[in-house]
Amino acid sequence: MSQLFSFHRFSLLLKLHLSEHLKPYLLGAGVLMGIWLVMLLPAAIKVSTFSESIYRNHGTMFTFIFCGAGAWFASELFRVVSTPVRGIPYLTLPASQVEKFLVAFLMLVLFVPVFIGVFYCIEGICFSMINQRLPTGSPRYELLDLCSDYINMEFRYFCFITPSFFLVGSIYFAKLPFVKTAVLAFVLFFITQIFLNDLIIRLLFPERPHYGFDLFQAIHFVENRRSYTVRLAGSAQLLVNTILLLILPALWYIAYVRFKEKEL
Repeated sequence: MSQLFSFHRFSLLLKLHLSEHLKPYLLGAGVLMGIWLVMLLPAAIKVSTFSESIYRNHGTMFTFIFCGAGAWFASELFRVVSTPVRGIPYLTLPASQVEKFLVAFLMLVLFVPVFIGVFYCIEGICFSMINQRLPTGSPRYELLDLCSDYINMEFRYFCFITPSFFLVGSIYFAKLPFVKTAVLAFVLFFITQIFLNDLIIRLLFPERPHYGFDLFQAIHFVENRRSYTVRLAGSAQLLVNTILLLILPALWYIAYVRFKEKEL
């Protein structure tokens, strides 16, 4: 089989994938709608005043549910090659390695707008219910701006990186990829966030009551009963941001290399 990319073969492979998985995808979207209804509807029934805290709550829920749903979805993408019985027929399909990998990658990319669309649909319904009860002259609720400060920068990065990390886990672990990748993610997070990042902070700053930090980019502390935030700037900030961004294509490349090894 030629390993050159063919759009015709890719489209046929994509149609085959959708014919086999469209029903589970639609059911998954329905489950997401149910989750968001459970999370947002109680507040829509009770709230009758405008408060920005609702945006913060929605931002927090968005990041956690996105990471959880994205992790589960990504961990299922390569389940077809988890065992020889299922994997051999798929790997012997008349399509190149790139085309097979791109089908799974495209599904991962499409997960993002589908998730956001479901979230905005339910949030819009809930906000419309609340807006009808708000007094005249009161500000009205609008859809959450995902680029606003209501979503912590570190949480936004976790949304950015989590699905790709679990994509690698789905191809590396043949059994229980979601559980094993989650354990690995927790260990890596614990090492970098608790030990490495905290070690750097203690080397650079004198002892004081720190109350939070953004990964390798900022630290928050209290001194003389006043809160302060120190952030990276200039070339140091550019270097850290570049490294954090490059992790994403690195994970895609690792997943592709591992997928090629499956065919070997």
